[in-house]
Amino acid sequence: MGFFDNFFAFLFETNNPEVKKKRVLKQIAKEINKNKYRKFYKTISGEVTPIMESFFYDVYKTVIVAHSLMKNADKSVILRQLTIEAFMSKELREIYDRLSPDSIEEQAKTMPPKELSHQLEEDMNTFSSALSITDINTIDHCYKLIIGFTEFVSFDFPSLLKKIDPRFKEQNVHYQPQWRPVSGRYLVENIKDFLALPPLEATPEEWKKIFEILKKYKAGVTMVEPNQWKKLLLCLQDVQRSGILTLIVRYISQNPAWQQSFQAEEEFIVEAYLKIKKAEIQGCIEKIITDKLANKRTALANQLFKAADITRLQYYTNANNEVYIKRNLEGFAYIDALNYLKAFLIDYNDVRELCDLFLIRGQWASQELSRQISMGLHEITEISEQLTAFDESLGDSGINGLKLKGQISKFKSDKGQVTHLKVTLSIINNEAKEMISRAIMSFTLVGNYLKDLRADYKKSHPTLLINWKELESVSEHPIVQRMETDPQIIENFISLMQLFVSEE
Repeated sequence: MGFFDNFFAFLFETNNPEVKKKRVLKQIAKEINKNKYRKFYKTISGEVTPIMESFFYDVYKTVIVAHSLMKNADKSVILRQLTIEAFMSKELREIYDRLSPDSIEEQAKTMPPKELSHQLEEDMNTFSSALSITDINTIDHCYKLIIGFTEFVSFDFPSLLKKIDPRFKEQNVHYQPQWRPVSGRYLVENIKDFLALPPLEATPEEWKKIFEILKKYKAGVTMVEPNQWKKLLLCLQDVQRSGILTLIVRYISQNPAWQQSFQAEEEFIVEAYLKIKKAEIQGCIEKIITDKLANKRTALANQLFKAADITRLQYYTNANNEVYIKRNLEGFAYIDALNYLKAFLIDYNDVRELCDLFLIRGQWASQELSRQISMGLHEITEISEQLTAFDESLGDSGINGLKLKGQISKFKSDKGQVTHLKVTLSIINNEAKEMISRAIMSFTLVGNYLKDLRADYKKSHPTLLINWKELESVSEHPIVQRMETDPQIIENFISLMQLFVSEE
């Protein structure tokens, strides 16, 4: 072949991508063979050597305890909390302790809910502002290092090692693997995954802090012996600086441009924690208020009816409400209140009989006064009739019962029925609340007049009724006793009803 033939052959070769690729791979092979860790891989046979296999095994043995304990640690709320606590001052820790659910519950025993809520809000603001910007950055950085450590120690070393020695036993440090040359193509994906791990870059002081946090996280268990960890870091850094693993991957995969990159996701745990803490405190306050309301309701119901669980209605009941609760709907919102109202209207006839005695047999100094108390009783009668009709409307043949039944039957097949069902339940609950509010107003009116009459009875010269002696003679029970008891009964009932419709 002449000079010009060789020249043109060279010219076309250099423009051929495959030729270029082969030349680069040949150069990579030379770099591997000159590398400090050249014994990791044989370019001639394409095999990973027992020396590299032993390297991975040594790493695994060093982190074997952490490998099993740190799985899913990145999802742990406790680990985030412990990281933040590790940077708290003594003063900040005291505030933090006051904001714990147990402390809040203890404070609630001696402090009214509104006052407690105000105090907790002040403590939370102080706590939030005390974590300065510098502290927040330090905490977030520390947590980032912890997550990097977690990802590293959670690497699937056993999968890699079992490809070399199928008899390899996970978590068995006493087993001595049988090292043998293995085709690089068989392990290349594992090596790529190893190179994708975050770099373990932290100062000795930072590692000390990290291991203190992790020791608390795992109840005193030491993740890695300090001296072993120090040696491992030096070894890893040396291997990383040599670039040997990247060169090997490029050569095995025949991709000279291959490059593994690691992008750590920033996670701002302090900001997220403060949001969660505020929500937790709000939840504690709401629970305290709810529990106090429930306790008040139970106490008043027991006092009035000798039981807190009262069912006097036929359809507006807890049993019939299950069908809505199972579908995550509000359902009937005033079951207890309406059943208490029905029970009061039925059980406490003495209140009505006393009022009737005054209206029918009483000689009033002013007919306007008798007319007003009569209006109050008439309103209560209307409420009683409305309550009966309301409950019957929820029966199988009632207007509301039929409507609800039809909407429930189409609940699964027609998503639009959810909206219609919510609207229907809202209308029903609004009517229930309106009856409760009317009952409160009417019984308040009647109760106030009974108090006025009680005061009038005690006067030497009554000004409301002028025939008290006659009324005493026809009353089945001592009228003075009835006027002491009935207004208090009405007052207790009003207090019970107000707990269902009034904000704390």
